[in-house]
Amino acid sequence: MTYVHSVLKSALEHAVREDELPRNVARNVKTTAPRPRRFRPLTTAEARQFLDAARADRLHALYERALRTGLRKGELLGLHWEDLDLTTGTASIRRSLQRTRTGGLTHLPTKTRASERRIALRPRPHRRLRPRATPTPA
Repeated sequence: MTYVHSVLKSALEHAVREDELPRNVARNVKTTAPRPRRFRPLTTAEARQFLDAARADRLHALYERALRTGLRKGELLGLHWEDLDLTTGTASIRRSLQRTRTGGLTHLPTKTRASERRIALRPRPHRRLRPRATPTPA
């Protein structure tokens, strides 16, 4: 609705500038900001069911990390091996992976300094990362 009001107001404003209308009546209309959609997080049982169903998926570790840390999709996909400290069991969040306007992907720093943080990795899941932690030579 806000978009429709904006287009109508702009069109009427143009008509006023062209002396086709005496005034823009859309200026007097107050629009409300749309309420943000609320999401319903998975329950513990739903999360377990999801992880059980995805156990054979090659991205299972990513799904588990997402559910356990609450990281945003771009933050998860922006992690590099050097961000993970498997000795201390921590991950440093410094960048995110974002889609570009041309459809490509790029790594960007986090949107704010407050978004840069270090998070703890739970012992069980980060043990699963160890066999894959050795980067393959380029």
